[in-house]
Amino acid sequence: MTPTQRVWFATLAFAVVYTVLGAIRYATYHAGSDLGLFTQSIATAFSGFANTPEGGNHFTYHFSPILFACAPLLLATHSPLALVTLQAIAGALVAPPLFFIARARIEDGRALAVAVVALLYPPLAGLTFADFHENGFAPAATLWLLWAIDAGRLRTAAFLALLALAIKEDQGVLLAAAGVFGALAYWRDGDLRRARFCAVGTLVSIATFVLFFTIVRHAAGATMPWAPTHFYAWGPTDALGQAPWYSIGRPAYGLEAFLPLAFVALATPAIALVLPGLVEVLASHESITYTMGQHYAGVWIGYALFAFALGIARAHARSPQLSSRLLRLSVGICVLILAFASPTHWGHNLGLRNAHDAARDRALARLDLGSEVGVSDVLFAHLGFDPHAMLGLDRAPRFALVDTRDRSSFVDERWAPIVTRGVATGALRLLWAEDGVGLYERRAATWGG
Repeated sequence: MTPTQRVWFATLAFAVVYTVLGAIRYATYHAGSDLGLFTQSIATAFSGFANTPEGGNHFTYHFSPILFACAPLLLATHSPLALVTLQAIAGALVAPPLFFIARARIEDGRALAVAVVALLYPPLAGLTFADFHENGFAPAATLWLLWAIDAGRLRTAAFLALLALAIKEDQGVLLAAAGVFGALAYWRDGDLRRARFCAVGTLVSIATFVLFFTIVRHAAGATMPWAPTHFYAWGPTDALGQAPWYSIGRPAYGLEAFLPLAFVALATPAIALVLPGLVEVLASHESITYTMGQHYAGVWIGYALFAFALGIARAHARSPQLSSRLLRLSVGICVLILAFASPTHWGHNLGLRNAHDAARDRALARLDLGSEVGVSDVLFAHLGFDPHAMLGLDRAPRFALVDTRDRSSFVDERWAPIVTRGVATGALRLLWAEDGVGLYERRAATWGG
């Protein structure tokens, strides 16, 4: 088997493994609300593109035309596992372009090792194993685009740039910054063709970003300010998880990003490509954006792996033995992190099916799909094809499906006292229950009684 064939085999293996792991996570009720949100949106891609947590068209929140490409498979299978599979494939597809980028600079064997590091990279594992999100497509799109530019295939690169811009609005900023960096680097090297391409790419990226806020959001029915601004609304501590500017979480996040790459990515000017994405996640006052294992890392992972490949090539030019040692070190660190400190949180997110999971299956099957029902995040992940399913009680649904054995924050911190008080006062009525999963009907004006 040639190194190229091995890369594609490893790519396939990664996709299969993470599809299976994602299916287990879903079947054992460990998947979260984003899977339900995106299933709702994509299932209605051609009839509103809406979901209940966002309260309308997804374009009011994010510019993500790429999600329309997911609709045929989701609708054909009628299963959220279609999205799990697509994200696993997207994660796997970082390996081939990284291999091709490295192979242009070092021999096939070491280029193959670079691709292996990518597939073992813990931040990529965390992103791929997390709930489906449009950011899951970003690392592969970024690396294929960088490969096309690096190889001088500018027509292909133009298509890939448009594909990347279709992932989410922040790609407009990230690609604009990358375009400036690329234009200056190629102009300095006298490669005016690629310098012009990068300059034009910067302009198109900026135009796309502006288009989303000036036209697309309004056309989609946006009436409120752009919701993600709350991440950067520094002020008094609130319930959204604000962390101070000196939080140890920020440098720890940087360590989690670069330690698995043996800090090689820092040894090349290409590290500048990583900085805009890191600023995006680290400038947030909410620690969730710089918690590894969340989808936010998708904006910088591709650039970090690209910088790693160039850093290995630099080390190889100095000493082939040095590059080999760095690759072995990186593989070892990645394996240790995945085994003992993985951002996927294997122990929490994986388990065996049990009788309570079967009871939850039966409870969901009993629901009237024509009625508004509020559920916790793990149940919402299974109700994406029900346009009336709601996450939580904030939108005052008539019914709520409560799993008293679910230790999620919704049940423990908010639902339990509401249900206890509501039943005692007669504001809620229990319609049926099985193994701790019960359907309640609201009889008062609000769920608060």
